Amino acid sequence: MHRYTESARRYALHARLLWRAAPVHSVLNVVLVVASAATVTFGIVATGRLIGTLPAAVKAGVGSPAADRAWWWLAAAVAAYVTGPLIHAAENAVAQVVSARYLRLVFDMVAEVGTAPYGITHLEDPEVAGRLDAVKRAMRDWTFVTGVEQTWNLLATRLSGVGALVVAANWNWWAALLAAGSYALMAKVLVAWLATIFDDLLEATGNQRRQASYVRDLMTGAPAAKELRLFGLADWLVHRYSTAWRDAMTVVWRNRHRNLWPILLASAITLVVNAGVFALLARDASAGTVSLASLVTVVQALLALEAFGPLGDNQSALGRNTSTATMLVALRRRLGLPGLPARSPAAEPAEPVEPAEPVEHVEPVEPEPVPAARSAAAVIELREVTFHYPSRTEPTIERLSLHIPAGQSVAIVGINGAGKSTLIKLLCGLYPPDAGIIRIDGGDPSADEATRNRVAVIFQDFVRYHLPLRDNVGFGAHTRHDDDAVLAKALDDAGGTSLLDRLERGWDTVLSSEYAEGTDLSGGQWQRVALARALAAVAGGAGVLVLDEPTAALDVRAEAALFDRFLEVTRGMTTLLVSHRLSSVRHADRIVVIGSTDPTRTGTGIVEDGSHEELMAAGGAYARMFSLQAARFAAAGASETAVDPR
Repeated sequence: MHRYTESARRYALHARLLWRAAPVHSVLNVVLVVASAATVTFGIVATGRLIGTLPAAVKAGVGSPAADRAWWWLAAAVAAYVTGPLIHAAENAVAQVVSARYLRLVFDMVAEVGTAPYGITHLEDPEVAGRLDAVKRAMRDWTFVTGVEQTWNLLATRLSGVGALVVAANWNWWAALLAAGSYALMAKVLVAWLATIFDDLLEATGNQRRQASYVRDLMTGAPAAKELRLFGLADWLVHRYSTAWRDAMTVVWRNRHRNLWPILLASAITLVVNAGVFALLARDASAGTVSLASLVTVVQALLALEAFGPLGDNQSALGRNTSTATMLVALRRRLGLPGLPARSPAAEPAEPVEPAEPVEHVEPVEPEPVPAARSAAAVIELREVTFHYPSRTEPTIERLSLHIPAGQSVAIVGINGAGKSTLIKLLCGLYPPDAGIIRIDGGDPSADEATRNRVAVIFQDFVRYHLPLRDNVGFGAHTRHDDDAVLAKALDDAGGTSLLDRLERGWDTVLSSEYAEGTDLSGGQWQRVALARALAAVAGGAGVLVLDEPTAALDVRAEAALFDRFLEVTRGMTTLLVSHRLSSVRHADRIVVIGSTDPTRTGTGIVEDGSHEELMAAGGAYARMFSLQAARFAAAGASETAVDPR
């Protein structure tokens, strides 16, 4: 019973989504669906009446009242069979509009799952990430789209079954109900079975099946092609893929076979019931209690009761659709989002604009160029901040306090795993702290969007967007995305002017060779584009600029040059530099060393704090790390400038 209740709940959710996406067009389609079902029912009646009048019409001859009745029913039947396809065509046309708006709605719902909760904790949760990936994959499948489009055809078919039931009930109401009920039973059982299969597929897609898909993409994609051939991995990957796929699908296959017996039983019941109903009709016809017209009409109606039964691929597609939508809504509620998004208010009509008074013609004056706005530097305050990842029991950062005045450049250094990148993510509000306070100009970045907009970061794994150069730089200042002066200034400050000069389409060049007229960039060129993106953020209101080891792939001299360039063009701004190469950040106003402050604890705190010269003179952890790196680079032939510990 629970499975059948769940099916009804899913159909109700589907109806709410349709209404939310396109209320007017949905109502129009319902009207067309009812009209379509009515024409089918009328066609059944008209055909039966036509057959019933033919013997008398033939016997009476042309021009007789009997012949006139026959001609009338013929015209009615033709009208029904001609009108039906026309209504169906109109229904499909409106359905396309509903489908497009429905898909836009659910795509927005998926996008909101990934973006509306500002933090990234939920995206790093394997279970949530797996379910989100399963929903996205299911929505790309043709059955999801087909399920939306076929909703109205399925509804029209069901309603035509209601009309057929009414017609058949005029002969024998209980026999008609019994036949319709047997079909409905089989449909219910099949829908529940399909729902189980689709749910299993979504679960498998979100876990083991996702691993199988990853291995498949390795075998068929370009990124791993070189190593796959070099190391002879083809056979191993084929075996790994088949094993992972088989393990993922075992549950699906087992449930398919285990839940088949209700379908077989329902099919047997339907067969027995319909055989009995048609035998009863044959008995009545042979006894003369059913006329020829009624016999033809009832036979058509009984056959049309199949509309209550399984409806093949269309019903399977709708099942796939409702299963996916149900998982999406459940995922949204788990993340604290409303199951369905609030309907956007209708745009209010604009106020009429009064015509301006005519003015005397004045020669236009060329405006002076306005320099890109520079945001005020921000103050950063961390007090007793503690944070641990959900997958770990020990804190990554523990009771860390740090004050950074406006306009100061600060380098955050420490050994790998000390929590440097975690600290930056906390400053961005990507994670809320477990305890303590984080403030940027008095605002909480984990709760206030305006405060978050004050921070611009280039992460180590910064995104290389397959989009035009304009977007790759302009995303830093999305409020001034189309301001060429802002973009040009940011790219010039990042040392990327020569890059712009060599691109054939300039700012509109797509930075990927996978697109026509696109181009690839070298690692160093991408570094400058990323730096320009962060510098553009200043024009967009950022008051804190952060470089979180984005130059790890560069050699030490190139990294040092880029960091020095960054400090030069951001002088007066609040800047944070994160790097494991100490020679690259020694010119910062202040260096903060984070690490374990208590051997009995795993959390990170501040170990040392001061300028490069002060920390070297202190001879502590920073001096030891710097000297060790300097000796290593000197032994490797690095330049004296890059490693000079002065």
